[in-house]
Amino acid sequence: MASTRKAAFAAVFGVLYWFFGLAMIVSVLLPTLADLKGPFLVPADPLAGFVLCVVGTVFLFAYREQAAGIVANTAFLYVGMALALVFGVVALLSLLAEGADIVFFGDGEPWDPAGLLVPMVYLAIVPAIGMYAWGRGFIDDLTGV
Repeated sequence: MASTRKAAFAAVFGVLYWFFGLAMIVSVLLPTLADLKGPFLVPADPLAGFVLCVVGTVFLFAYREQAAGIVANTAFLYVGMALALVFGVVALLSLLAEGADIVFFGDGEPWDPAGLLVPMVYLAIVPAIGMYAWGRGFIDDLTGV
């Protein structure tokens, strides 16, 4: 049962990361798409889009391993969650630094934190919860406890 949930988790987040990564890359090529950010806050940033595609690829490899029944090889899932968490924290720190810059040196510009959120930040929330929930068992398996 846990393997099925992990496989579904990996598939969903692999597709989500790829979708948002490709949207960020394509929005550079099509400026009209960049104007249609909408509620998903997808900026035109090809490097961040590439990072999202890499994390999505790791999740899709995790799905492939889980769907094949290789339960002992869940490392792709944990690496994907760790990458999502690390890049999400780095993006969040970058956004906080940008917000501090606007507040302290922005010549009176209002700071809208919701306008600064990027997919790398809000997509990392659920993998962080998954890392907390499933990570303890993974660490116990590695240490032999």
